[in-house]
Amino acid sequence: METEKTMPLHAKIQKKLLDNFAELEYFAPIPSERELCQNFNVSRPTIRKALENLEKDNLITRIQGRGSFYIGNKVPIDYSNANNHGLGLFQVLTSAGKITKSSVLQQDIEVPHADIAACLNLKEDELVFHLKRLRYVNNELYSLSDDYIPLNLCPQLMQTDFTNISLFRILENNNIIPFKEDKTIEVKKADIQEATYLNLQKNAPLSVTRIITYDKSGNIIQYATAKADAYKSRFRIISTI
Repeated sequence: METEKTMPLHAKIQKKLLDNFAELEYFAPIPSERELCQNFNVSRPTIRKALENLEKDNLITRIQGRGSFYIGNKVPIDYSNANNHGLGLFQVLTSAGKITKSSVLQQDIEVPHADIAACLNLKEDELVFHLKRLRYVNNELYSLSDDYIPLNLCPQLMQTDFTNISLFRILENNNIIPFKEDKTIEVKKADIQEATYLNLQKNAPLSVTRIITYDKSGNIIQYATAKADAYKSRFRIISTI
């Protein structure tokens, strides 16, 4: 096992930098390479290697002509390669090597609000399965999600423990195959309930992802929202023409 004595010099510097950055606010500037060389009495290549590793870990960002800034440990959400990793947050994150789990807050059958019924193209008297969860990435709280599935599609969802299993996996096991997602992402202020769930201050910025999922025949099989600290995510989307 590697100890601090056997760690390469750049790794020791990286660890010290992390300790120094612990109390920084989001996007706070960090010292220049020259200043860090002087502070730690090491060469520029050593500092540069430490900063490169911090950038790979999504802890800093470096902007040419402006310097380096602390951005915390963002969760990379890559929506650009669904053919390889599939749809859904669970599939996206596990394909990136992340460990995911959920804490189920609500799992019931209900009459949907009019806006949710409209998103699912449901009639007035149709019921939905509603799953509310806190989602964790590498054991850190990441998001608050609400999933709505027309109940007649898969009534057995009520008997499933969703702590460590993907909702889409259960749908696929019941021959309901997600094929396409329509996502919108916006930023809003957290209300008191959202802030409480996510351990944030009221009015803190939230990234809100709204998702409508279709099967291959174009039928709507899910409406979902995922709300997360806006400073914790980095989204990647590739478009082609």
